[in-house]
Amino acid sequence: MKKKRTSYFLSLCCSSCLIFNSALWAAMPVSDEESLESDTVITIIAKPQPSQALTSPQSVTVIDGRKLEQVRGQTAIDAIKDAPGVAAFTTGAGISKPVVRGLTSQRVLLVSDGVRQEFQQWGDEHAPQIDPFNVERVEVLRGPNSLLYGSDALGGVVAFSRPPLPDASKGASKLDGKVDANYFSNNQQSAGGLSLFGASGPFGYRFSVSGRDGDNYETPKAEVPNSAIKDFNGHGALGIRKDWGEFQVNYGHVDQKVELPEEDPIATPRQELVDDQVSLHAAVPVGGGKIEAIGAYQKNEREEFEEENAPEAILNFITKTTSLDLKAHHAPIGPLKGTVGFSANNQDLKSDKEEQLIPSYDSRVLGGYLYEELSVDEFTFSAGVRGDTQKLDIEENAVLSVAAQTKKYNQVTGAAGAVWHAAEPLAFAVNVGRGFRSPTPFELFSNGEHEGTGRFEVGDPDLKPERSLNVDVATRYSTKRIKGEFAVFRNKISRFIFIQPTGGTFVDPDTGDTLPIFAYTQADATLTGGELSVEAMVTDWLVLNAGYDVVRGKNDQTDNDLPLIPADRFRGGVKLQCRRLGSIFERPYIAAGAKVYKEQDRVDPNETVTPGYTLWDMSAGTEIKVADSHLNLDIGVENLGDKEYFDHLSRNKTVGILSPGRNIYVKASLPFGVVK
Repeated sequence: MKKKRTSYFLSLCCSSCLIFNSALWAAMPVSDEESLESDTVITIIAKPQPSQALTSPQSVTVIDGRKLEQVRGQTAIDAIKDAPGVAAFTTGAGISKPVVRGLTSQRVLLVSDGVRQEFQQWGDEHAPQIDPFNVERVEVLRGPNSLLYGSDALGGVVAFSRPPLPDASKGASKLDGKVDANYFSNNQQSAGGLSLFGASGPFGYRFSVSGRDGDNYETPKAEVPNSAIKDFNGHGALGIRKDWGEFQVNYGHVDQKVELPEEDPIATPRQELVDDQVSLHAAVPVGGGKIEAIGAYQKNEREEFEEENAPEAILNFITKTTSLDLKAHHAPIGPLKGTVGFSANNQDLKSDKEEQLIPSYDSRVLGGYLYEELSVDEFTFSAGVRGDTQKLDIEENAVLSVAAQTKKYNQVTGAAGAVWHAAEPLAFAVNVGRGFRSPTPFELFSNGEHEGTGRFEVGDPDLKPERSLNVDVATRYSTKRIKGEFAVFRNKISRFIFIQPTGGTFVDPDTGDTLPIFAYTQADATLTGGELSVEAMVTDWLVLNAGYDVVRGKNDQTDNDLPLIPADRFRGGVKLQCRRLGSIFERPYIAAGAKVYKEQDRVDPNETVTPGYTLWDMSAGTEIKVADSHLNLDIGVENLGDKEYFDHLSRNKTVGILSPGRNIYVKASLPFGVVK
């Protein structure tokens, strides 16, 4: 039945694409005032001081608006997986983690509306619980960002922003809404969301619910057993705007069930995850400056079950995190503007089931920083310094042979950058930054069987914090017609923490299963690489884009390649577009693209070489006028040729499971008005 549905949707998609292609030539062209969706006016907000993309010392990618709707996938991370310098570490179709310049998991920090997301990201199969329907903007900051965010940002920061609260003073209605619906053929996943929002006087509000239900995914050869996913999300926000400033309260809930495929086709392990967050946001103007405060509480519970009908979890982690971030933006002093910041974070984890993978702990972190920017003619200079102190209290755990103990870490980091705006569309940027990452309790004290990874993992309590020194140089060009960037980087990480096999095996006394023993260790490492991306509106109706990413990672002590380094990737695409087609269809487009992955033979001794491959994609979309609103509709095909391939960053590759085959999607979004 699934194959018949796939053929039907493929025919529908291809037919629609041909219709668009035929009609575009006779349609009204884009006006001269139209431009690329991303140009010089984009502002980077996930920084101490907001700045334009062209003049930011760091390499940044922003995805928002209609572009975000077009690339939104089954997870929030799917929207950025093709961005320059970004890849995805996946487990099937529903679990995806960002990889930025060769680094992932706890080395890439995820932030939602200024709040660090604490979702136990240290596990390979632990994906972020972020609702893709409740994201309006994504910013990817490549390179260390410890200055603003502290630990865990050695590779970069992915910052998600929810839609802002409506403002009655700017014409917002008392009640509006939006309906989203997605369908993905490969795993028969249906997903949808409903949001209601409005404003009255100084008050604004927004409420949303969403969910998805996906079956096992298919490779070009077969269906992958035990790879289904299901979740439910809810979010609410209330706020007030007055002359004295702004105040907003948010609550979010995620309930997710994830099946984990294994080499054994009859195995049925799964995870159940519940995440609850409450955050308070305030901003008060003071003189010519502003004070911002964000307080948040997050509870993340993760249960792992050995089999589908298991009545009780064998592993359970409950993480509670309380955080406070204060930022004071001082009034400009001539061409100088800056920010003083303070952050506090308290986190405790409890593990109370049969399996004890890590001991319970309590972590307290305090940090402060100073950041300044100076603009002189065509030059912009930036510099900052930050200090952090962490106290980690470990509880006694007899099962793991861990005694009660306390560890303390103190770090000083900084960054300096300069941008030369050589001409209106051209800029040269250089950024030097030092970052750090404290070892996680998982790396320090794990000592047990980890169902999610299929191995027995052993920590090292003597691990030291990682420290990095990154140099990033970029050339940028941005006009309404052409946008491009070429960036190179070198990220030297001292005491890089990684896991490797010991050669030993562990035999489970209850089941008799044999697992390889892996242990954490550390050594100096260096990552180098670069990104080239170009997008050009050749004519009003023709847009071309291309990009190339390369990363090299080396263990400096052994000269071995680091594990989980993305393969070299080339991206190329073409899009035909117009402003209007008839009286109903607005901004229709048809696009086709290819992603070419080189063979990844620069691998860690414990990895296997991944053959190269090419994936073809095709899509079409339009905005359809419906009464006083517009229905945004997109259809497309991923892996058009149903190519058999292994993604080097897929966890399922290690057990011989191919990556997903052809996937046809239909995505629709309809805003509507209710009460003016």
